[in-house]
Amino acid sequence: MSDGSKKVLEKKAHGEFEFTAYGEFLSYFHAHIDIFKKLLKARKMDPAKVEEVAKQIKSYMTGNIKKTDQFFEHLPQFATMLGVPQNEVSTYLNSNFIEVLNKVQEKLKAQELDKLTNAPAPSFSSVAEEIVERLQVTHPTDFVFVQKGILTVLENPLTGEIIEPKGLMAESAKAALAMPSSAESEKEPASLTDALAVANAPPVPVAKKQSLIPDRDKSILLEIVETFAESLTGELLEVRIGPDPKDNPLPEPTSKNAPSTSSEEYEIEDLEFDDSDSSASGSNDSNANTEDDDFSQDIDVDFEEPESVIPIDPNLARLEAFGVKEFMDLVQTITGYQTKADQVGYQNWLRGLSEFEKAVVSLRTQVLKEQKNEPVDWNSLFQMMSSKSDLSREVLVGTVKKIKNFQIIKLTLDRMIQEFKKGSPEFMQMVKMAWPHIQKSFFEVPNYTQVQTLLKGILSRVNDENHKRDFSKIFTMALNFIQSKFQV
Repeated sequence: MSDGSKKVLEKKAHGEFEFTAYGEFLSYFHAHIDIFKKLLKARKMDPAKVEEVAKQIKSYMTGNIKKTDQFFEHLPQFATMLGVPQNEVSTYLNSNFIEVLNKVQEKLKAQELDKLTNAPAPSFSSVAEEIVERLQVTHPTDFVFVQKGILTVLENPLTGEIIEPKGLMAESAKAALAMPSSAESEKEPASLTDALAVANAPPVPVAKKQSLIPDRDKSILLEIVETFAESLTGELLEVRIGPDPKDNPLPEPTSKNAPSTSSEEYEIEDLEFDDSDSSASGSNDSNANTEDDDFSQDIDVDFEEPESVIPIDPNLARLEAFGVKEFMDLVQTITGYQTKADQVGYQNWLRGLSEFEKAVVSLRTQVLKEQKNEPVDWNSLFQMMSSKSDLSREVLVGTVKKIKNFQIIKLTLDRMIQEFKKGSPEFMQMVKMAWPHIQKSFFEVPNYTQVQTLLKGILSRVNDENHKRDFSKIFTMALNFIQSKFQV
């Protein structure tokens, strides 16, 4: 069978063909080549010179760009090779990218469907290979089957991450998975049917106060302070809990129509791969389906990279200085307005933010939507935001990447709180005093050496061996989870 990473289209459950990660990468590749050629022709460059420059840029992209979102990061190098000012290249890309990309993808999809229609019947060396190839389902790395009540789920023992059941029974199975254990309930359901009947029973109507911003559960830290306020000692705990992803009143951004451009008919060729390296690449098959979608190992073209152009955009410096502490403070402020249901105050606060901070708030809304499996058209969103502000596409792409990473750190801290809550009152008292220092330690991610140094300093002040073991277990699980998700 051919390498699965080179598949351009794959058939989904609903019967429609959609682009794979490689197919998306390939369409971006040819869309950029097409746009750059149109830009040079618009500047009346000699056709032979246009093809020469396009070939040079194609070689550069093949050798240096690893993922789809990295095309925008190499804009300075593209401008240098084109001999066109960077701001002009950026404007031309923003104006033409969506339309050209759509045409390229239509052409590419038609070509691939024609190949699939006329392709010979596949042959398999084993039944197991045919099952994996046709179902496109493999056992996740590092996960094992564990029993959770009456359900069997996949769990990563290093990070504590759980993969819940999928399919038609997914929602009901999730409800069953959330049932109390035998220690919390006098009688467990005798079967999955009984469990689902209980879990899906209509809720008892409860009168709820209406507000512009939905209410959220009381945080565990507030519960600790209220319960043990008279007996707790040590430093004052500053509560820093982020908002529920469901709670965000920001409006949906709307996309603008991109200006139309003339199109060229051409055949979209596949990227060339060196088959001689197949033995070396085989050792990396286990990483073929990772989130990075790194295609650099598939492309074997050498190209000498020109000297980098130092960016002069002040917003790039602002992005570089934007850290997790500032992000958490921003989220805490939003949470405060949500807790008080102060819509007017929130809008006044929003109007006082800088252009970059407003973009962070808006892009965070879209990241939360994507995390709930709602579709987000990032290309249209970036084009709309860059056209209405001084923020370049490069800044917006970088901001989204940082927000996703900071959300991972916030999720980790929230999960740690839930684990701490399972401890004794004495353990919770120690958590209360140590929490500001624990937060500060994880703010050093991705400098994991510094994180571990700070956490070891916290552990050195814990005398009880049982408490020290509990802290160490939770810290290790949190670090493993972050390292498995954080994108450098």
